[in-house]
Amino acid sequence: MKIALDTGVLVASIKRVGEKYHQEAVQIADRVRNFKSNCVSSSLVLIELPGALASSTTMPVEKIYTAEASIQENFNLVILPFHPYVDTTVNLMFEFRELKRRLGIEAADFHHLATAIDERCEAFVTVDDHHLLKGETKDALNKYIKILNPKEALEIFKQ
Repeated sequence: MKIALDTGVLVASIKRVGEKYHQEAVQIADRVRNFKSNCVSSSLVLIELPGALASSTTMPVEKIYTAEASIQENFNLVILPFHPYVDTTVNLMFEFRELKRRLGIEAADFHHLATAIDERCEAFVTVDDHHLLKGETKDALNKYIKILNPKEALEIFKQ
């Protein structure tokens, strides 16, 4: 199964034990490695991941880069370039502009989704409870891709 990961899933994998989605994110990384599979992410992860680690931890800067490399390796992460997915990103923002406006869905989220869709991923895994995991968002985007939280993604892996 080819899946795309949102940055939050990567961050969740190194958060403290007991934090929401931590265990599931670790299990996804384990399954990906055990099945010698890959995950994909938009190149935006190269900005978002160090930014998230800098703002949500007290980790020294040099350790942030080490953690980032380790996370990429743990998920067999293929980071895809930015430009090839811009047109799809814009089209999605136009098509779902009412959702974007009402829920405050960021352009970066649409770029992550566009990357997943254009790469023909079966699912986009996110921890974004405020926007992407809302029922109306999942339902609207379901014609293009399944949006799953890490717990839901693990259920699909088990099938």
